[in-house]
Amino acid sequence: MRYSRNYYQYEEPQQEQKISPAVWVLIGLLAVILVGGIALLVLNALPSEEPPESPPELSRPAEESSLPALTATPVPESTPSPTPAPTPTPQPAGPDEELYQFLYAQVDALQQTVSFTEEELTKEQIVDVMNRIQRQPEFFWLDGATYYRSGTEYEIEFHWKYDDPKSCRREVEQVAAEALDSIPYGAGDYEKALALHDWLCDHIVYQYNQDGSDQDLYGALVKGKCVCAGYCAAYEYLLGQVGVEAETVRGDADNGSWVESHAWTKVILDGDVYYTDVTWDDQADHPDGHTYAWFATTSAFMEKTHFANPEQGAEMTPSTAVACNYYYRNGWVLEQYDTEDLIQIFSDQESDCLTVLAADEETYQQLLALFHDTSDTLAVLEESGHPANQYTYYMTDGAWSLDIFPA
Repeated sequence: MRYSRNYYQYEEPQQEQKISPAVWVLIGLLAVILVGGIALLVLNALPSEEPPESPPELSRPAEESSLPALTATPVPESTPSPTPAPTPTPQPAGPDEELYQFLYAQVDALQQTVSFTEEELTKEQIVDVMNRIQRQPEFFWLDGATYYRSGTEYEIEFHWKYDDPKSCRREVEQVAAEALDSIPYGAGDYEKALALHDWLCDHIVYQYNQDGSDQDLYGALVKGKCVCAGYCAAYEYLLGQVGVEAETVRGDADNGSWVESHAWTKVILDGDVYYTDVTWDDQADHPDGHTYAWFATTSAFMEKTHFANPEQGAEMTPSTAVACNYYYRNGWVLEQYDTEDLIQIFSDQESDCLTVLAADEETYQQLLALFHDTSDTLAVLEESGHPANQYTYYMTDGAWSLDIFPA
């Protein structure tokens, strides 16, 4: 009672209009109802934390038996992969190949002295591996090596041809980029090989250099002066940069006057083996600066004048493909002598140089007889749409090709 009385005593001085207790009760009830409704709406909007009683079955990947067999390419340990179907276990590389990969990496890093332990290889095998390293065109700065052995411990000291191979390598890469720019966009193997063949013929002058650079990639690309070994090193290296497999073949060649040491290139184009001699195609006295007489030939064609020495590296692999030969690809081969066929071959050509390849020696000799007769030759040129008052022709002995320049 005292509390109630004090309450009323507190309110009386305000002299304000009082709200009856019944009203206050009604207001309270309305507030409770309103707050409860809002809370219920919020709770219904929130996602339920309870999982569904029976979740749907997730789809599963195919079983291992439906996966393709893995290739020999290793999968990084950090990359999880399903267990593949059983495949034959690839055989590990032999000790000579392991040593080759090791030495390649060291030379590529410009390590001049290399030490290693080897128990399985003979002296001859190690020398063979060293020779393989020496023949890589990208290692143009190498000039032989000396190796020391103590039991199973070996040390190889590579001799450098250039004092600053790092700078020389940068120069080679810069010029190589220019050569690769000559390849047309979207080119296949044939177009790549042809473009680089032409670029080298236009860029290089056949010349000996006293510093030995005429035998390597640096002399061919940076100096633009080299002999056959330099041509081959540059061609092999540039083809490798665009994914075309190539290898230098060393031996001898009959140039029509004598047999000399020589080198040419084995090239894999569209899966077939061909042979190209960029050195012999680079002819300074040719009006175009080069021919295609020795571009992408068969082994039989090349072996008429080129004789490989297996002890110096690559051998001649038998090959008969002609799809990537310049003349066959363009349809400019005279299978047997026929004036109408020759007129048709020339009619299909639009350049200043008209070219034809005889399929054999007999047809070639008949072509030569024709071009020795001025009136008959001018008549052929007239009928093929290339009228001229005179002409010059360029023949490639041993290759059975003729280039004619109407004037």
